[in-house]
Amino acid sequence: MEVPYNTGKVEIGKYYKKPPQSYMDADAYLLQTALIGNIKELRKDVIIKRFIVCSLTFGMFGYFIFR
Repeated sequence: MEVPYNTGKVEIGKYYKKPPQSYMDADAYLLQTALIGNIKELRKDVIIKRFIVCSLTFGMFGYFIFR
């Protein structure tokens, strides 16, 4: 509502401003999910990411050792 509503005695919404759009980066999203989100999904995502990183690390290590 951009235009205030004037009843004759009271101006409703005279000083109203729309809330600004906020940008949410990955860290803020992770913090919000940890505080109010589904913690089981968060733990599952963290475990999957760690598994992928470990797999890639050991894969590269094995590649350079056994080539």
